[in-house]
Amino acid sequence: WYKLSEQLPSLLWTLLALEHVFLWFVSDSLILRIEPNRLQFFKYESLIFHCEGSDDSTGLKIVHRSKGELLKCNTTVTSKRSSCTIPTIFPEDSGQYWCESRDGKRSDIIHINVTDGPVILESPISVVEGETVTLRCKRKTTSPNLSADFYKDGRLIRTSSTGNMSISSVSKRDEGFYKCISGGRESAESLMAVQGETHQCYQIKLKNTCDITIFSCLLFMQCGRCTAEGTHC
Repeated sequence: WYKLSEQLPSLLWTLLALEHVFLWFVSDSLILRIEPNRLQFFKYESLIFHCEGSDDSTGLKIVHRSKGELLKCNTTVTSKRSSCTIPTIFPEDSGQYWCESRDGKRSDIIHINVTDGPVILESPISVVEGETVTLRCKRKTTSPNLSADFYKDGRLIRTSSTGNMSISSVSKRDEGFYKCISGGRESAESLMAVQGETHQCYQIKLKNTCDITIFSCLLFMQCGRCTAEGTHC
């Protein structure tokens, strides 16, 4: 602990610098979420866009790359987010979406696919390294034959008798374009993006410097423990 006390001034300055960088980063980010959490939909389904990460949720809007701002949707605004419900979607609603604030900040782009075909691939918008993810080949009509072939980047990677494929402890190597074929019918391809574990920290919307201070204190405690043990943080 004597060695740790000698390092306190430099550690504190480092933590203060981290506070400013972290606060700038998280306050500048917008997050677009979709409910249900998948990228492919059947024609006539409904979906909800949630735009989060701004102190002024009334100034948030959902934008389609070719159609512009979504105006014909049921909008709900709370102090934390702005939501846009589309009760019925059609193939022409496919494409790239993002949310945008009044001052021009944008979220990451999400590409959804709406089909009038009989098969879709249910895959999450994104997953974090280390998580377990399940891909589902879903048919529009109930069928006793639920078997499906799963493809990644055009190559067959697994055949399932249940129509599901689980990937445990996801890594960046699992990132790519996936599709499935069931009963001779093929789904569209969707990108499964894999985020690093630290990326999750950047998606936390901290409200004030007290939250940042707590973050710094936790980091400081961790560094103190590492230093005491003679290891690096």
